[in-house]
Amino acid sequence: MEKAQELNWGAMGSLVWLCSMAPLAAILMPVLIPVIQATHDLSPVELGLLASADLAGACIATVTAPLWLHHLGARGGTLLGTATLIAANTLGALSPSVTALLTTRLVAGLGTGLVLSSAIPVVARSLQPARLVSAIQVMQLLLAAGALAGSGWLLSQGGASLVLLAVVGVSIFSLPFAFLLPPRSSVSAAALPTLEQLRPGAAVLVAILVYFAAVGMLTNYGGKLGLQSGLSIGMVSSALALANLGALPGSFVAMFAGSAERRRRFLIAVCIIQCLAIGVVLLVSGATAFGLGFFAIQMSIAIVAPLQVALLVDRDPSGRAIEGLAAMQSVGQAAGPLLGALFITAANVDGAYGLGVACVIVSLLLMTGGVARRPGSSPAA
Repeated sequence: MEKAQELNWGAMGSLVWLCSMAPLAAILMPVLIPVIQATHDLSPVELGLLASADLAGACIATVTAPLWLHHLGARGGTLLGTATLIAANTLGALSPSVTALLTTRLVAGLGTGLVLSSAIPVVARSLQPARLVSAIQVMQLLLAAGALAGSGWLLSQGGASLVLLAVVGVSIFSLPFAFLLPPRSSVSAAALPTLEQLRPGAAVLVAILVYFAAVGMLTNYGGKLGLQSGLSIGMVSSALALANLGALPGSFVAMFAGSAERRRRFLIAVCIIQCLAIGVVLLVSGATAFGLGFFAIQMSIAIVAPLQVALLVDRDPSGRAIEGLAAMQSVGQAAGPLLGALFITAANVDGAYGLGVACVIVSLLLMTGGVARRPGSSPAA
């Protein structure tokens, strides 16, 4: 592994921008899904495939990163990923059939995963990786909020195709930034963890898988739920844009959960709030309730995700279990919308949100049980 070194401002700024740009189309899927469904007359199964296609592609790229990253390097992987995004979103905007559209979304997800996975060794080379990751998270939130806010107008002017072409424009603009990244970054050749090594954190890993399956359902069907509640696509996109900013205070709150017992209390409280928020968006009409409900959902996700990392460290001080974190998150997010599709109809997604509540509860039981049973633990207040 290369020794950590200070990256120049150009490399750091480029990394922040590229990692924020890469998932843009996937972030916009909640507002694109209902429009695409109306255009192509999608069945519930096709709707579920569309909701999970980007995430599935990103999952494939993330899980296979050790196989290709050391050949391409950060610069090569980012260039290939951005070029893949440009090609896939361009073809997606012109797709005449559902099959072609689903294929382009899967390929676009691969491009997203290529860019994000290529960023990992660059972050590892920085002297202040945590600060760099925080900058990426903030830029992702701000760019996503701006894109969601503007997508309503683009959808009214030219439908989903115009939104995808706008994403293509942003991707083309981003290509030169990839050349500012280091050409090569060595990747650890350590063997993948065995099942035995993952065993201490198994309950938490399963909890992460289940929780992010809920995240996939709750976020990707948000636009469809808003239209189902009588909101216009413009109101839905604006409400989701504001709700997306809920991750900012959520990340701040998570910093105060320093001990194992405090994390347990935070998890219980936050998951209860998340379930109540889901009930609000299902049962209460109006843009205000919809926006506040999704704000609370996004805030909860931002609190729970870092606590899951701490829980893995609690359960497995060796650090091997945490190597399964990204895979569990990406697989859960990809599988969640597909699973939710079994409980929805062409006009109603309430069943997916009911399943999301069940997944949050199951995940909470696994996570809090993991804290309680940690060998030799003596939780502090």
